[in-house]
Amino acid sequence: MQKNDVLILQSQAFGSQAEGLCRFDGHVIFVPGALPGETVEVLIVKIQKNHAFGKLLRVIESSPERITPPCLYYPQCGGCSCQHMSYDMELEFKQAHVSNVLQRIGGIQIEVPPVIGMREPWQYRNKTSQPVVIQKGAPVSGFYMRRSHQVIATERCLIAKKQSDEAANIVISWMKDKGIAPYDEQIHQGLIRNIMTRINHIGESMVTLVINGRDIPEEDSLISNLIQNLPGFVSLCISSNTAKGNTILGKSYRVLWGSDRLQDTLCGFKFSLSPLSFFQINRLQAEILYQKALELSEVKDTDLIIDLYCGAGTITSLFARHCREIIGIEIVPQAVIDAQSNAKGNDIDNASFMLGSAEKLMPELARKGYQPDIVLLDPPRKGAAPEVLSAIAAVQPAKIVYISCDPATQARDAKILVNLGYHVTACQPVDMFCRTPDVENILLFERAVI
Repeated sequence: MQKNDVLILQSQAFGSQAEGLCRFDGHVIFVPGALPGETVEVLIVKIQKNHAFGKLLRVIESSPERITPPCLYYPQCGGCSCQHMSYDMELEFKQAHVSNVLQRIGGIQIEVPPVIGMREPWQYRNKTSQPVVIQKGAPVSGFYMRRSHQVIATERCLIAKKQSDEAANIVISWMKDKGIAPYDEQIHQGLIRNIMTRINHIGESMVTLVINGRDIPEEDSLISNLIQNLPGFVSLCISSNTAKGNTILGKSYRVLWGSDRLQDTLCGFKFSLSPLSFFQINRLQAEILYQKALELSEVKDTDLIIDLYCGAGTITSLFARHCREIIGIEIVPQAVIDAQSNAKGNDIDNASFMLGSAEKLMPELARKGYQPDIVLLDPPRKGAAPEVLSAIAAVQPAKIVYISCDPATQARDAKILVNLGYHVTACQPVDMFCRTPDVENILLFERAVI
C-alpha cells in the first residue's frame, strides 16, 4: 500500500471520531464518512507505521443507516461529522465508544447504558465562535475544515441557534460595507478575529467581537444594524486579544452597547453570563446531565460537597438545594465572581467559593478538618491533573461524581482513581454534542471499603 493508491475496502467498525475503520495489508485505515458494513472505494492520503488515513471516493455497498447529510457544508466543515448516519446509529457509536475507552484506557469493566439523546438533535448550540478571515478579497466567517486551520465560509449552521448565523452575517456585511479587515494570523495584522454569539432560552443574543486591537471603527453603524436586524439583540461587547496564537478570547471584555450580562436559566436556577463565563452549550441536555449526576450521587441533606472546576456555579447550585454545605473551587477569578453572584441571585446560602487550584486548596481544606462526603468534578477536555486526583483521594470522600466531555481522558483519570482506592459503580453518557463524535459521560466512584 502506498500513498495515492485507490483501494476497495470493507468498513468493519467505527474509529474514535466516528470514521470508518478498515483493514488492508496489516494496516488499519481510517476513512471519514464510511459506515460499518459498507464496501467503499478509498484514496490513501497518509500512511503511518501502524495505520493510514483514506479519503472516501465512493460508497459501493451502502449501510441502511446511511442518510443524506442536510448541511450544505458537509463534509468540508469539520464540525458535524456524524450527519451521514442515522441518529440511532450515532447514539450506538457513542455508547460503544464510552465502553471501549473505559476498558482499553481505564481497564474498567462496567455496563454502559444507552446514551440519552435529544428528540430533535438540531439548533441546540447556544454559543458559537466563528473565526473571520479574508477569502477572494472579502471577509467571511465560518468554521474550520476537519484537521486543518482553513476556514469554511458558512451562512447557516444547523446545530447552532439561528441568531448565531444572523449575527455573524450582519457583522460580515458591516465589515464589507465599511472596509474593515479581518485578522490575518500569518502576518498578525487586521482587526476582527472572531464573532462570538451567546443566545439564552428566550432568544436574547449577546454578540462579542474578538479584535486585534482596542477599539472598532464605525461602531454606531454596527450597533444600528444589529438593533434593526437581529431579533432579541441585547448586548454588543468587544474582547481585545492582540496575542499571537489561536486562543479565542482575550482576558477581559468591554461593553459597547446594552447589558454586560446575559440572563439564562438551568434546572430552575437563574444565571448571569458574561462573554467569559462557561455555560453548557446545550441547555436542554445539560439539565438532563446534571439531574442524572444528582440522581447517581444519592446526595443527602447532611452531606458536605466539594465541587471542583465549578465555573460559574451551575452544578453547584443544583446540589446546594440537596446538601448541608457545598464548596466550589475554581482557578479563574471572573468565574468565581460569577459563581458568587449567581448563588446570591438564587438565594443559595449554603454555597461558598474559593479561588485557586484544586491541588493546593484540597489539602488546605483537609488540614482545616473538612471531610467531604462527595466530590464533584467537571474538568476541561484535557481532564484532571494527577495532583488533583491525589488531592481528592487524600480527603477520602465516600463518593466522586466525575463529569467529562472526553471519555478517553476520563478513562485515564479513572484508572488513577481506582489505584487510589476507588471503584466505578455507575456510568451514564448523555449526548450534549449531537451530530458530532463527542459525548458527555458521568462516572460515579465509591471508596473501596477495606
